[in-house]
Amino acid sequence: PMFFYGRDGSVNIIVELICTSTGARIAIMGSGGIGKTSLSLIVIYDERVVGVVGDSRYFVSVEGASDVGAAAQLLAGQLGLPESSDPLSAAISYLETIPRALLIVDNLETLLFSKNAAAQKETERMLQRLAGIPTLTLVITSRGAVPPRGIRWSNAPSAGLETISLAAARETFEQISGQPELASERNALDTLLANVDCMPLAVTLLVQLAQLKNPPSQLLQRWHRTKTGFIRSDGDDRESSVDVSIQISLDLLEGTRNGTEGQQLLSICAHLPDGLRPAVFDKLDGHFDDIHKARDLLFKFALVSIGPEDELKMLSPVRHFVSKHHPMAMNHAAALRKIYFDIAASGPRDMDENFSRLAQNVAPEYGNLTSFLLHLISIEEPSQELFDAIDAVSEYAYWTVPSTTLHEAFRQRLDAHPVWLAPCLQDIARTQISQDEYALAVVNLHAARKLYATLGDKFQEAVCGRWLGQCLRMQDSLEAAEREVLAAKDTFIEFGHEISAAQCAQDLGLICISSNDRAQAKIHFTSARDDFKRCGHRLGAAQCSQKNARRPCASAKLASALLRPERARGFTPSYTRCGHRLGAAQCSQHLGAIQIALGNFSEADAELRSALAEFEALAVLYGMAHCAVNLGDLRVRQNDYDSAEKHLATARELLTRIGDRDGLALYHGNLGKLRHAQGRLQDATENFSIAEEIYTAIGNQRAATFCREWIAMLRDS
Repeated sequence: PMFFYGRDGSVNIIVELICTSTGARIAIMGSGGIGKTSLSLIVIYDERVVGVVGDSRYFVSVEGASDVGAAAQLLAGQLGLPESSDPLSAAISYLETIPRALLIVDNLETLLFSKNAAAQKETERMLQRLAGIPTLTLVITSRGAVPPRGIRWSNAPSAGLETISLAAARETFEQISGQPELASERNALDTLLANVDCMPLAVTLLVQLAQLKNPPSQLLQRWHRTKTGFIRSDGDDRESSVDVSIQISLDLLEGTRNGTEGQQLLSICAHLPDGLRPAVFDKLDGHFDDIHKARDLLFKFALVSIGPEDELKMLSPVRHFVSKHHPMAMNHAAALRKIYFDIAASGPRDMDENFSRLAQNVAPEYGNLTSFLLHLISIEEPSQELFDAIDAVSEYAYWTVPSTTLHEAFRQRLDAHPVWLAPCLQDIARTQISQDEYALAVVNLHAARKLYATLGDKFQEAVCGRWLGQCLRMQDSLEAAEREVLAAKDTFIEFGHEISAAQCAQDLGLICISSNDRAQAKIHFTSARDDFKRCGHRLGAAQCSQKNARRPCASAKLASALLRPERARGFTPSYTRCGHRLGAAQCSQHLGAIQIALGNFSEADAELRSALAEFEALAVLYGMAHCAVNLGDLRVRQNDYDSAEKHLATARELLTRIGDRDGLALYHGNLGKLRHAQGRLQDATENFSIAEEIYTAIGNQRAATFCREWIAMLRDS
């Protein structure tokens, strides 16, 4: 091959064995399309090998050989020998006369894995006879993970090939295509290559498609639609089609004694992108005659690999091909369904002191749960059982890897099921709010609230209204935000849900801050703090405001104190042990910010230190970060620039970890004020520009305008 990247280590190992030891025995093993033949061709033409072996280098492909006799004839023909009744003996006799020779036998799998046991043994004997020539270096390539028996392979620990790195796949793509890298296509290219697990055959065929004026972004779209089906060139052989290459391996598997069970186990693995883990494997044991033999077969044929935690993993192209063309047996699908529904049910349902422990039940299987549930969504009618599993996995994801994937897929099946569609839309909006996607959240909250109205669920209507108020505040629609929150508060009072009413008072305080009515904001926050403390002894359903529902990107210990918004479905509140303390701490933090604006620095310092101590005790990153931002602002006003730098540095680190965009905007604004005070006007302008860009992106026009006014003032300076 003219272009060959990512195999330098393998090339050097094999070349060194050839050059430094006479009679090396080298096996190149791996799955179909992994690059075994390409590696052997690179080796045979390596200048170091040419210098040692000279012209006595032979390459013979036995792909088309039906038996050992046919393979021997191919070998004798490659050596230039006349026809013989015993071509293998003639070839061996000839090779024994050469002082030093290299023979590569390519594509041995058809013979090694023949359905005829006698043919398999004949193939092994042929290899053993060739390996017995002391002056011959023998190299074989074959699908599979384990080299043939009866030979002491020189490279046994490194015989198996894995996929190449993303960097090597990218270089292969760019060099073969001959097209300069486009920055706009870089992310699409990397995503595309990662989606095919950088499988060399897939990369090569994708390059050929790219040369037909298909940019990576278009190829990525085709991958999402058809997976491996489009990765092919002209022709129907193993080198022209990923699907054909994969099917060859499956055909070899099918021809073995336990091939049927191997195929069935492979179909299960195909739905588990993170691999079939030992705990799930053991639970499937009773549903197979011998699941261990089935696993051994898959490993033997290199259809799976063993991961770092003993999980069975498949290459992405193989996994997608098998899931499409080889569905699970019904009994296995039912067993897997029960296993993963049980795992989902064992996860955390509240962000409380049990979150860290329960999250460990779901975390290792999160990718598999998502993949399998998406499969079930596509083939099953909606059910309460399916809804509960999706809800449980999404709850875990909300606190770790926020995603709307499951709910977005499920909502497409729920037009006739408003009782599930309403909370589905509500949870989508919750995640969108946590990611500062307020416009999208507003649309989904309006839809959810309308459905709750038809269902007669007045409480959840109010929950949607409160969240709408938060979105509208961030979009600078303050009057509308106030109306929504006031209406929600009235409903919560009607239901006797004091904590939710206190949260509404807190939201009203934030709205007043946004409208520069600090006096009224102070009243709201003081009232809310008193309510939180009064409710504390009951450990009520205290949940933090949506803006405190941030990704816990730190350790599980830190994550365990982060709370989510109230979602008391059926009017049954969920309880936490720290909600009242959290609500009071938030109010203290907001009161501290108000005191800064009023110039009451000592009062501000006391409020913020009190809030910070409580946030640290609860390990609430969002609160810690915003206290640090406020303290940085306070120290700037007190001309204590060194302390301001430290507080703001802490804020940046925390805000970056939790992905709080509007918090980062506030940080950059306060850092801009610090740089202005230090006389560093260019740095100040840059920070206000960053803040303005973030505020504009999330729809907070009032804050963006404030930043633009600062930028104009700085430029005039």
